[in-house]
Amino acid sequence: MEHVAQHRSSEPQTIVRDTTTTITINESENKNGNQINLKIDELYIQEKNSSFTSSNGASNDSVSLAWRNLSYAVTNPKTKQKTNLVHEASGVVKPGEVMAIMGPSGAGKSTLLDVLAGRKNPKLTTGEIYLNGKPGQVKYVSTYVMQEDALMGVLTVRENIQFAADLCFPSSYSKAERKARVQAIITELGLDRVADSKIGTVFVRGVSGGEKRRASIATQVLTLPKIIFLDEPTSGLDAAASYNVMKAIVQMARNYKLTVVASIHQPSTETYSLFDKLCILGRGRTLYMGKREKAIDYFKTLGHVVPAYSNPADHFLYLINSDFMTDRTQAEEHITQFSDSFENSDVNKLLQEEINTLIEQHKETGTRIISSSTTHRYQHSFLQQTMILVRRSFLNAMRNLLVFWVRIILYVALGLLIGTTYWQIGYNQANITERLSSEYFSVAFLSFMSIAGIPGFLEERLVFQRERGNGFYSVGPFVLANTIISIPFLFIISGSFTAVTYSAVGLHNDGKNAILFIVYMFLCLNVAEAMVCFIASIIPIFIASLAITAFANGFWMVFAGYLVRPPNISKGWKWAHYIDYQKYSFETILYNDLKGLNFNCERLNDTSSDRMYNCFYGDKSGRSATFTGEDVLNELGYTNIRPALWTVILIAMAIIYRLAFFAVLRLRKNHS
Repeated sequence: MEHVAQHRSSEPQTIVRDTTTTITINESENKNGNQINLKIDELYIQEKNSSFTSSNGASNDSVSLAWRNLSYAVTNPKTKQKTNLVHEASGVVKPGEVMAIMGPSGAGKSTLLDVLAGRKNPKLTTGEIYLNGKPGQVKYVSTYVMQEDALMGVLTVRENIQFAADLCFPSSYSKAERKARVQAIITELGLDRVADSKIGTVFVRGVSGGEKRRASIATQVLTLPKIIFLDEPTSGLDAAASYNVMKAIVQMARNYKLTVVASIHQPSTETYSLFDKLCILGRGRTLYMGKREKAIDYFKTLGHVVPAYSNPADHFLYLINSDFMTDRTQAEEHITQFSDSFENSDVNKLLQEEINTLIEQHKETGTRIISSSTTHRYQHSFLQQTMILVRRSFLNAMRNLLVFWVRIILYVALGLLIGTTYWQIGYNQANITERLSSEYFSVAFLSFMSIAGIPGFLEERLVFQRERGNGFYSVGPFVLANTIISIPFLFIISGSFTAVTYSAVGLHNDGKNAILFIVYMFLCLNVAEAMVCFIASIIPIFIASLAITAFANGFWMVFAGYLVRPPNISKGWKWAHYIDYQKYSFETILYNDLKGLNFNCERLNDTSSDRMYNCFYGDKSGRSATFTGEDVLNELGYTNIRPALWTVILIAMAIIYRLAFFAVLRLRKNHS
């Protein structure tokens, strides 16, 4: 029975989750209220008896993982031939065990890991995967630690883990309990020294590579999922850092009876000795699958003795690597010999018996089948997920220079450039072109500079991809939080630009018009921002998304209605003009400025003629000294501008891009 003992005194509070878990919390008073300082004195958790639930909502009983005759094949689109990336693999990993998948590059390590984790297309997969001896859906009881460390660089180690805890623990867990669990995982993974240090960005120096990797793992194993998949967790780390990372994972597997499977390329001797089981692959085929300590004896029976004082992992990889064999047939035969030897070996027979025994044991005990019907995908409601993401995104936006602050500086600099270039253009006929140019370039350049938000978005998208894959939240809250958090910053950008540009250029000198200028610039930027998110979600590669977004904004600039007047746009491109968000932004700003203004015509010096003025707009008889802003709009073809409708259209365009952004993320599968 779960119970929490709390006392309103200076004595330490003790939170007890079960009979084997004790967490001490020291509570002290300060001027701002209660401040809870968490200190983990002891943490002995037995998963079997605990009432703790993981992020996927399944019960906390340990889960064994077994697979038999597992294959994954892809078809070459040119030759139409099938290639087995994984071929009839079998294996078993029990709770508390850590298995390493080894093999040379291209052996199928990551593919097998992805297939086991349910991240590959099931239509291309054959064979059986068993959870506790019964077919089940692995994704509901597992977490997948990607090779890339997807973390918010401007947040501290503790903040990254805390937000993960807020997302994946149910509301029944109090704030103090979540903090206690965060502190526990920090201690377990040896992150106490850097707990309050930022992860690091291109602008801010952060923690080391090993510490970042452990922090990334901490955010994903916080809830103690039954099965943990790690894709090359030591990639890019030195031998010492690799050992410390794997040692922490192994210790966690032992303490909590977790089932851990990790692909690893070339572990050191010390790191290799940490694993319980070893799966060696060669060109998708299983060359060895069994206990790690028995691998040396197995290869010895094949006539391959591991030399004294050498790393067994290095020796095995040297034996099975056929990449440098020039004869393709010989290379294939080399792998086939090892594969056939293992298939006919006593080690494989024991493996098959172990799988059969596991299946029979759970048939007798009546273990339930793990599937979507027995688990809960998310721990929070749509609104709760959104609010947590808004808090994190706001903190990220406030600290991350790449998200908005660099853009504000760029926009202010651009505003100064436009303001000083078109300084006080006045109300003479000769200045009409400059007035329109200042307004057009305000719209076009600000829209174009929205590409500056791509780096920040791609960083956030990586975090989203990891957290969504592990069931922290759905697509909707992420898109909504991204939309909400952009609104105040886009208003700040619009206001900052207007503050340095509007008066400097000498646009319509009225407070109401200035406010409307800010509103129309905001609506323009809002659509541009939504378009950036949409394009970057389709092509999440920085250079590619930058190029496509720049092209799109350049395209819209051409058909906005300034470089080519609306009446002069060819019929074949009219459609582009009417779906161009810059058209609606430019025209509303133009209308807002010109309506209600009077301009001076050019005075003629020829006294012999009845024509005293030369007017390009309005009354061209030569008798009128002025013309109106409406005359300019009519003369240049900007007729039938309806600001209210144009505003609605801009809002609709932003919503359409956001919905398209949502659809792209929603349709992207976790499998290839």
